[in-house]
Amino acid sequence: MKIYFSGIGGIGISALAQFCVKQGDEISGSDPDSNAQTDTLKNLGVNIVHTQTTENLPEDLNLLVYTEAVHPTNPERAEADRRGLKQKSYFEYLGEVTSKTNLIAVTGSHGKTTTTGLIAAGMKACGFDASIFIGSTLPEYNNSNFHAGTNNYCVVEACEYRSNFRFLKPKIVVLTNIEYDHPDSFPTEESYFEAFDDFCGKADVIIKQTQNLNLPLSLMGDHNQENASLALALAKHLDLDLDKFKAGMAAFSGAGRRQEFLGETETGVKIYDDYGHHPTEIKATLQGFREKFPDAKIGLIYEPHQFCRSHMFFDDFCEALSQADHLGLYPIYEARDSADDKSAVSIQKFQEHIPNSQIIKSTEEAKKFAEQLSKGDILLFMGAGVISDFAHEYIKSSSR
Repeated sequence: MKIYFSGIGGIGISALAQFCVKQGDEISGSDPDSNAQTDTLKNLGVNIVHTQTTENLPEDLNLLVYTEAVHPTNPERAEADRRGLKQKSYFEYLGEVTSKTNLIAVTGSHGKTTTTGLIAAGMKACGFDASIFIGSTLPEYNNSNFHAGTNNYCVVEACEYRSNFRFLKPKIVVLTNIEYDHPDSFPTEESYFEAFDDFCGKADVIIKQTQNLNLPLSLMGDHNQENASLALALAKHLDLDLDKFKAGMAAFSGAGRRQEFLGETETGVKIYDDYGHHPTEIKATLQGFREKFPDAKIGLIYEPHQFCRSHMFFDDFCEALSQADHLGLYPIYEARDSADDKSAVSIQKFQEHIPNSQIIKSTEEAKKFAEQLSKGDILLFMGAGVISDFAHEYIKSSSR
């Protein structure tokens, strides 16, 4: 097939594009930005342009696949409409191409990426060569977000946003936990839980195990012990070698942007990057750092993700963020927010409600913030927007 991917650099859709290359499809695409994913695809021979115009779509195109960020009014999608071309969302086409596999869908409100990574690491150690789609990067597979396996099993990180996972046809669901999130997509807690009920009802097997087995891990926190216990429950169900699977998980250093160590400042402060953007995730991550570094102070520079989520869970965010020793507040990341959302909450409101917090907008302000920390202390950048880029900018100017 001749397939064009609009928004091809996205962490999910780029994995699907790699899968299609491996399948022998003729792939091209566009993305406004260059990143590690577009570089990987270019190295596979995929033609990628960094503008999105009507002229980009090749002749004799069979299908256009698009990300959530590419709206129907986008020039490429509008041109596909004009030509009468078939269009599918990333998850819609992912469901189609994996429909004949033994699909293992890892889903839940928190821990999907890390649990998928633990499963991938354990399977690799066992020689169980499943295909892997993950919403991050894995050191076990050359820091890629995709691995093409040789058996008929496929492990997919299944996102609940807008019920996107409804397109998947899982044989097995690995369910981490369920806690209300994505208020812009699910107006009520009941509607959120119903989406999970519907999805899990499609599977032959549902694996849910939240006990802490105290497994040997390099990852921090009780929540990661629970993620690993859940992965091990899947290994038992698949009758894999549990000793080898545990060894694989023990060696797993974490997916990209999940407690990811970036380096140290000239003064010996350890810098980490994390994707957490829900109060429960913030609490769990800080708890993990407290356990591993009991004598260290923790400085947190947090970027709230969405005005809608920030407003809906404001009190919970304030409680979670207050657990850091020092708190810096990066401007709220806007995504799919209404005017009402943006009028209801602000970064200044967070500062007013959290004692001793400060707003940080530049690397110089971040350096000033870090002066409160000493050798061996932690500086954690957290959020799901552009805070990771900010962290890397900071470390370039502050590392040794």
